[in-house]
Amino acid sequence: MKKILFALAIFFISLDGISQQKKMKDLVGRWEIVGEKDNAASLEVIDSSTIILIYNGEKKKLTNYKIDFAKSPIWFDFYTEGDSAATVAVKSLVEILNDNMIKWQLFVDEERTPYFSSSKGELFYLRKANPVMTTATPVASN
Repeated sequence: MKKILFALAIFFISLDGISQQKKMKDLVGRWEIVGEKDNAASLEVIDSSTIILIYNGEKKKLTNYKIDFAKSPIWFDFYTEGDSAATVAVKSLVEILNDNMIKWQLFVDEERTPYFSSSKGELFYLRKANPVMTTATPVASN
């Protein structure tokens, strides 16, 4: 009887771990760097085919990306066009801290470390932006 209860406990623990795996839908939204006053940089994930990076006021659609949710932290590699229309490859690490905060480390022109590092890359914390609420304008009837 104890063996059966033990096996059931292991089964339910493993189900809990599987259900907590992050997915693309967890990243959908506009993410702004914490501490940026002018919102000069952000990441906007519209869906699995449209991701936009905003940096210094310039919007750049990612031309190609690969994201591996099986790794911890998540590996997120992407390509975007640089100033001279040359393709820039960026490797990064992402950790979804909660529904409204992610940790993101970028590695440009250097190898990615398997975990977050204070000696390489640029580390950012991003907060999910509140959606812009619009109010309906009443239409006058004739």
